[in-house]
Amino acid sequence: VWRADRPQKGRYREFYQCDADIIGNNSLINEVELVQLIDHVFGKLNIRVAIKLNNRKVLAGIAEVIGEPEKIIDITVAIDKIDKIGLEGVAEDLANNGFAKDCIDKYLSLFKGIEENKANGLSFLADTLGDCMESEVKENLAQIIESVEACKNAQFEMVFDPTLVR
Repeated sequence: VWRADRPQKGRYREFYQCDADIIGNNSLINEVELVQLIDHVFGKLNIRVAIKLNNRKVLAGIAEVIGEPEKIIDITVAIDKIDKIGLEGVAEDLANNGFAKDCIDKYLSLFKGIEENKANGLSFLADTLGDCMESEVKENLAQIIESVEACKNAQFEMVFDPTLVR
């Protein structure tokens, strides 16, 4: 693959990538099949992996609960930086992008709660977001996780990760 834009530090213009996509069908079984594909490929390669799962509607719910639903793009960019610059760095970044202090405080509180409740992340987030997260989203994510657990072969870890943006 070739990047169309100017690569950032540590990224190359040319790189290798392997994709698998399903187009034209939105059944949850497709998500399970994609995870099975990952399981099969990495199992054959004898590589242990962690598969992270999220949903864009969770990200939209986060934007809504902190009071900035129209700034979903800025919020997801910030979420994507948590691993790189930490929550305090993200708070500073949000402040520099014009977010109000109360929104930043809600954001920090939410993600500190997510970190503290990692074992029950999906339930914690569904409870915290309340009506801002469609009930079907939690059910769909839970169903995918349950279906994958019932049929996986290789040893991989599958986790719900609300910081997964890309």
